[in-house]
Amino acid sequence: MKENGPRTDESRGDAAPTFEHQFYRAMASRERRRLLYVLLDGEERTVEEVATVLVGWDATESGTVGDPDDRNLVLLRLVHIHLPLLDDAGLVAYDDERGRVRAESLDEATREYIERGIDAESESTP
Repeated sequence: MKENGPRTDESRGDAAPTFEHQFYRAMASRERRRLLYVLLDGEERTVEEVATVLVGWDATESGTVGDPDDRNLVLLRLVHIHLPLLDDAGLVAYDDERGRVRAESLDEATREYIERGIDAESESTP
């Protein structure tokens, strides 16, 4: 887990994005919003389990059946994109060696923001 304080990119000499920027970047992805929603109960889950839930969510929404290739693609995106980004933003604790993830202690406003994002997505889906 990385700290949320300012960091310096030594190669450019620029300050790293603030937590707010990281938070909104994290929330910009539907897959990350869904991932956070799945983890809101505070339980630690395997990355494999989360991938299965996300593929099932997509399959339910689209009325199709997810196949192993869909799950493998979701798993790759989780491991290489979504979980590291959410970990850097301080929203999840991701242990890549054990393949486990859980939501960090989120304040009530953050939890509500995640829930509202999912609710808004559901309302806009035909």
